Amino acid sequence: MAEVPPNCRFIIDDFELEWNFSQPFDFIHARSIEGSVKDYQRLFSQAYQNLKPGGWFEVADATVGVFCDDESVDRAPNLFEWRDRLIEASGKFGKQMGVSHRYKDWMIDAGFTDVTEEVYKVPYSPWPKDPKLKELGRYQQVLMLEALEAYSFALFTRVLGWTNAEIQLLLVGVRKELLDRRFHGYSKLYFVYGKKPE
Repeated sequence: MAEVPPNCRFIIDDFELEWNFSQPFDFIHARSIEGSVKDYQRLFSQAYQNLKPGGWFEVADATVGVFCDDESVDRAPNLFEWRDRLIEASGKFGKQMGVSHRYKDWMIDAGFTDVTEEVYKVPYSPWPKDPKLKELGRYQQVLMLEALEAYSFALFTRVLGWTNAEIQLLLVGVRKELLDRRFHGYSKLYFVYGKKPE
């Protein structure tokens, strides 16, 4: 194992339970929590309560949303259907996806100041002309293609009552659309951070 700095230790815990840390933190970071939280406002409030005055809370998350700014939106009906059913199922399960756009408001409601939200477009494939976005699209395409089943099966079967065959049929269409560079779709990556007043 690589050396760990002397001021660093690892604690395995459930962040949805009551936080009982012996001292407050200077910085709290959360990443990829969409779909993992029953009560986001409580989580943000606990982060606030467990920071030192002047401490920062940061959340980084890629939403399950699907966005498109041109007429190519019509080329991805399966991807939009997949997104809609994923948001529906996660809501019924009680751990909502598609909520990253609300982090800024929840952070402000928890009492944070100097709250900043940065939103980045993440292409679903290498369709952009810009070299950096094209490269990012290559990575996102692979990530999406490999993650589809992991995101879909439990929620679609246990919550929505779909059969494996129904899911596979939808995912065949989603994969085809993710490989189509004529579809100019993208996700959004949210970086939201705020400060506990001193």
